[in-house]
Amino acid sequence: MKHTVKLVITYILYGISFGCTFFVIMCLAYFVGGGEDFLMPICKDFARQSIGAMIVGIACGSTSIVYQFDHPSGFLKIIIHFFVGMGVFYPVAIYLGWIPFYPDRVLLTALQFLFSCGIFLIIWLCFYLFNRNEAKKINKRLRELEQDHTADNS
Repeated sequence: MKHTVKLVITYILYGISFGCTFFVIMCLAYFVGGGEDFLMPICKDFARQSIGAMIVGIACGSTSIVYQFDHPSGFLKIIIHFFVGMGVFYPVAIYLGWIPFYPDRVLLTALQFLFSCGIFLIIWLCFYLFNRNEAKKINKRLRELEQDHTADNS
């Protein structure tokens, strides 16, 4: 139980860190790209904007804890992670004005949602590929250590 609580707290802190980092990167990108008009509302409402970034980071980052457990299946873990992440991101993004919302323009709203899903998928894929590569390195090193241990015992 103690280990699980530590793991949950660690993932929440990772989520906050990820949310804040992504928020700063996006603001810097808009600043460099000449998007001062976009940054002005963020600066005027910095506390809520920052808290929103942390909430989204927690929702997207901390729910990746599901990958640490044996159950449910891999596909269901992805679905859980996606729906919790997008279920928090999209309403927060609309509420804070990160994504304009046009209730009378359903097609535009659907396209924005699909675009957001695409970004989520790209970020998820980057983390997946990074972690898969790390696992390969660790497994390779474990095999080397096992071979060294076997050779020493012969």
